[in-house]
Order: sequence, then structure tokens, then C-alpha cells
Amino acid sequence: MKILMQGVGACALVMGAGGASAAGDSAPALAEASHGRVVETAHIYFNATTGERVVTLLGEGQTSPADTGASLEIWSTLVQNPCAAQGYTTEFYYGFDNPSDGTALSTAITVMDYGDIALDTVVDCIQVNWVVAHPDTDTNSDGAGDGVEELAGEWTMWEPSNGGRAGWCSRLPVISFLFTNLPGNTPDNASTGALSGYTMDVDLVGGFTGTDLSFELGDSDGDCQTAAFCNNDVDTDSDGIGDGASVANVDRDFDGLLDSDLDGDGLFDWSWTVRFHQPGSGNDFDSDSDTGVLPGPDSETIGISFGFPEGQAVDNNDGTWTWEIDTSVAAAGTGEEDRFVIWSPPSSTGSISLVGGYWFGGFACTGDLVSNGGAGYTPPAMFQFALYGPACGCFCPADLNGDGVANFFDVSLFIQDYNNGGDYNGDGLTNFFDVSAYLMDYNAGCP
Repeated sequence: MKILMQGVGACALVMGAGGASAAGDSAPALAEASHGRVVETAHIYFNATTGERVVTLLGEGQTSPADTGASLEIWSTLVQNPCAAQGYTTEFYYGFDNPSDGTALSTAITVMDYGDIALDTVVDCIQVNWVVAHPDTDTNSDGAGDGVEELAGEWTMWEPSNGGRAGWCSRLPVISFLFTNLPGNTPDNASTGALSGYTMDVDLVGGFTGTDLSFELGDSDGDCQTAAFCNNDVDTDSDGIGDGASVANVDRDFDGLLDSDLDGDGLFDWSWTVRFHQPGSGNDFDSDSDTGVLPGPDSETIGISFGFPEGQAVDNNDGTWTWEIDTSVAAAGTGEEDRFVIWSPPSSTGSISLVGGYWFGGFACTGDLVSNGGAGYTPPAMFQFALYGPACGCFCPADLNGDGVANFFDVSLFIQDYNNGGDYNGDGLTNFFDVSAYLMDYNAGCP
């Protein structure tokens, strides 16, 4: 599996003709959730800066969100079954890229989910997931798929953004990843008619100069905190030149209101999108002259799992249910709604237009069991995703190996990095001032 960083231009998401704005702000349209026997196959730890990859079979314990254990969840929707207490066991997923379906919403669409978070939040690790029917091999018998040629997933974080609603052109990309040759459905799962589910923690910090892809959401003061980058030089007048404004303090749609809190809850609005690329569609991301082969209609679906913030299912005693988010936990999935957004396949110019908001008819822990031919419970339209940040908000720049202390091992890493041309103080040069800056941080110790 390889990763390609993608550049995304400002306002790359464009509105389509014919009332797309109204579609984004109106009541959500009905979509159909997919269900089936999904085997949670493996958890993958992947360091986007060093290339380290560790596969852990589920049931054998999880890898940490970061290899040093120095990250903590700061926003998450991870609970898989919100109706377990009512006896339901069905696992739903949203299979939204099935090219044999033949409809406009069956392939190459972009799904967007969104939430709220505190200003100036540093993210050093994200978690993504996929559920896949594409047949794969397992030649090394590690229980996970070897990777399907040219099956790719593209995940992007945006700010400020409240889904597809008002302020669409105010959103800016923060970071975008394209993961190629995604692991597919293992032979063991395929033989029983099951699909394979994968989660992947993407660590954004490698511990060496120039190997940091951490980012800050909701910059309000022009300082990226401990993150490698943030949107602190926003083009406020659309002339193509940054104006030195922080993303939380701008009005890029010129409506007289700040773009950063479109839902008025006092928190910063952000969103994330996912789009899959099918094999056999002409892509050759790994430049090996093999564009892959699209499998048959019964085995080409790929999608994402539902996720739920910490909380509880509440019966409103009127036929409707509410997922009550527990905002007291540190990783509360604040801002999640029973709604998601779809954007159209890219045009010839690469732009995508808003199709509208969708849900599955309203969350409810009622319905006949799937095993009896029923639909099971109705899942809320929220998808699995997680953000991680530096533990305790602490930052120790001299701790290069991330073990929480500054000692001989960190000095050794600094010397190794320095000898390889490392620029510790970020002035573009490798010289005495880098040594002086590191010694100052080292002598300050770790909090």
C-alpha cells in the first residue's frame, strides 16, 4: 500500500447548476444503508512520514494511534452497533462505489461528514476505514489482504465547513491523502460470503526534521501551535494571494459573518470527505503500467462503516430515536448529525458539485431482524472517523523519539539528523544555530 499526498486548490468543491445550494440546505434525501456480514479483519498502523506499516489482526489487540503512544483521541465516532442493547447484531456499512449499479450516485462520488471542534486543535494522527468486497489474496498468511491493484481511497480534511450547507466556498483543504492498492476481501472471508472491514491509523509524525505532517484545525492566532502547518495565511479577497489571516477569523463568502462557526455552537466547523477509485478505470497511481481489473458485479462494492460518538440510544416514545452524544468525554464526536452530504463525480475540469444532504430515514432501534428478512434497525447517518492529538496537550521538542523524556537517545537522533542535513530551527540552513536551538530545548527538558 502506498500513499500519495494530494494538493487541493481553494474552492475546489464547486456548486452545480440547477439549485444545488437549496439541495444542500433542505431536508435530507433518503438513502439506503448496506448491510451484510462484515468481518472486522485487521487494523493497520501506517506512518505517513516514515512508511512504517504494522498490521494487527483484530482480536489480538490494537496498535496505538501513534507508535510512541504519545497521541490521545480528541474527536471520534467509533462505536459500531448503537442498538446492541436492543438485541440487534447486524452491522451496516455504506457501500457507495459500485460501478455496476449504473446510477449517477453509484460510483466516483465524494461522501462528506462533518463535526465541531475547539479552536487551535493540533491533529497528529487520523483514523480511516473501509469495507470491501473486492477479492484479494493473502500470500503471506497474515490474515489481511495483500492489496488490490489500483483500488484507492482518497481522504481529505476541510475547514471551516459544516457539510454541504451554507458557506460552501469558504472551505479550505487542510490535508489530503490518497492511499493506493488498498487491502481487499480476504479469501477466507469471501469463501463464507462475508466482507472484510479495515481500520487504519495514519500517524502524521515521524520524529525527524522534515517528517511532520501534523496539522492544526481552526487556527485563530496565526500560530500553528506544535503542528507542521495550518491555514494561517488565508486569501480573504480571492485575489490568489494570502492575506495573513487565520482561518477562524475570515469571511470568504462575504456574508458579513465569520465562516468558522456556521452552526452557531461556539465551536469550529470542520469536515472530511472520502472518495474511492476503482481498479480497471485507467488509473496507475503506482506507475507500474498495471491499471488493475475491475472485478465482477457481485464483488466490486466498497464503502465505509458507520460510527457513533460516545453516548446512548434514546427512545423518544413517538417512533423516533435520538443518539445522545456524551460531550463530557475527551474524544466526544461533537457536531455529528443524522445526515451526510454527497458531491458529484469530478467533471472534466476536476470540479465536483453539491448533490445534497442524505440520511437513512431517521435513527431507530426497531424493525424486524435481518435474519428474519427484515431491515433490522435504522442506523444514524454518521460514519466512523477519529482524530488524535498530542497527549495532554504537552509538547517536548527535544524528545525526538517521542518516548516522553529527553535523553541520550534523542541526542543521538539529533546528531544523525544533523549529519543528514537536518534543519532543526527551520531557517533553511544546517549550522551551529540548529545545535544551539536543540541544546536550548534539551536543557528545558520535558514537562
